Amino acid sequence: MEIKFSAELQTILCYARDEAMRTGSYGLGADHIALGLLRHRDNDACRVLTACGVDLEALKQAIDERIFADRAVPWQDQGRIRPTRGAAALVGGAAYEALKQGGHDIFSTHLLLSLVRHEESTAADLLRDRQLDYASLYSLMRERNFALPPSETVLPRIEDLLGPLGEQLTRLWSEAGDPTNLYS
Repeated sequence: MEIKFSAELQTILCYARDEAMRTGSYGLGADHIALGLLRHRDNDACRVLTACGVDLEALKQAIDERIFADRAVPWQDQGRIRPTRGAAALVGGAAYEALKQGGHDIFSTHLLLSLVRHEESTAADLLRDRQLDYASLYSLMRERNFALPPSETVLPRIEDLLGPLGEQLTRLWSEAGDPTNLYS
């Protein structure tokens, strides 16, 4: 099973690059991806957060306060922006979520589920401070049918996922390091 970035996720990752530049970081991290997700707004992950009572603008401001540098990255340096290991782990976790759900595309909801499990992210810490964890978000997503299969769907066995998952994560990792194919 081949896993792909949805058009929605590609847009979020482009916004994440812009957010890294805006906040003055040459390393595109998990928090920049979270800011890209919040900037996109027209996605199921933001709808889930809103349904949980999260003020998206307040969350964005709280992330900004913790990661903002003195000055933005100059536009001519945009080619020097590179994903960090944390960002690669976050996207890899989202790919795992998509595979686990039996999907072929990574959506914002998969990214959100991966984010709340991420250990080194201001955004994840802020969500956990609001008692939003994997189980509660997954339950709400399933209840409201946000890019997750219905509960009666039989999920693939973990043994069946290891082969495709390893291949896909390897491909995602190598693409993340290729500046000409960063967001594909």
